[in-house]
Amino acid sequence: MGVIQDRAMARLTDKAGLAQLLTPRARLLVELTHELENERVDSVTDLRVRSVTPQSPLFPPDSRQGYWSQVVPSITRADFGWAGETAEPVWIDVLAEVEVDLVAETDPGGLDSLVVKAVDDYTTLDEFRAQFRFLDLDAFMASHGLRTVEDLRDSGEYLRTEVRLRRPPVFDPADPANRRTVGLDTAVVIGAMNDVAGAVRTARRVAAAARDRPLAPGPFGVRVAPYALAVAFPVPSPRPPPPEQGLGQAEIETLLGDAGIAALFLA
Repeated sequence: MGVIQDRAMARLTDKAGLAQLLTPRARLLVELTHELENERVDSVTDLRVRSVTPQSPLFPPDSRQGYWSQVVPSITRADFGWAGETAEPVWIDVLAEVEVDLVAETDPGGLDSLVVKAVDDYTTLDEFRAQFRFLDLDAFMASHGLRTVEDLRDSGEYLRTEVRLRRPPVFDPADPANRRTVGLDTAVVIGAMNDVAGAVRTARRVAAAARDRPLAPGPFGVRVAPYALAVAFPVPSPRPPPPEQGLGQAEIETLLGDAGIAALFLA
């Protein structure tokens, strides 16, 4: 790691400075690590870096499988397997424990009522059809070989189920009940603006090495990734770089965002 990367790592280990870099991307960090099934993030109010660890090693699991066989004195075959950690770690330049305060709308889901009634008060097919909102009666009768209302009645008993879903209350961003604090880990690797592809590959290696790590459940959404990936780029001088020196900041941010990686720029 050269002087530029060393200085970048020193800046990233400053919790206040790192929090300033991550705050504009706080919503993205949450979305990278959580699947929001019943929640909608309305706004982010604060981001705090609780701890930073420079040069954190990540040992991905490794496994080997095979078999051996013999023919003397008798035919024998046995399988064997070996599992452990790789000897060479994948390095995270800065591992940050982050807390994000946000305001979110939550749909509690669930049923308000469930009513099941017998359908037996009908004398014509139209009367039967009128008791259901979602039923193609002609297709139903054709698939069961039914022609008349008498055939329909003789084929069995019918039930109608009425389901009413619970309606969430009107969302109020000022309600303290809608405030959440989400904890997550951010894995930051240091890249170079003249080698964006290399930075993406490094971040991908971190993600691959961490894919089997257990995910602790949390109070917000469903945790889907152990780390939010970020790449920090020391910005060369003069700024912005001439076109022949590589992509601009906006292009890099768009490219990494589409890849599920947050882009940070160290001016």
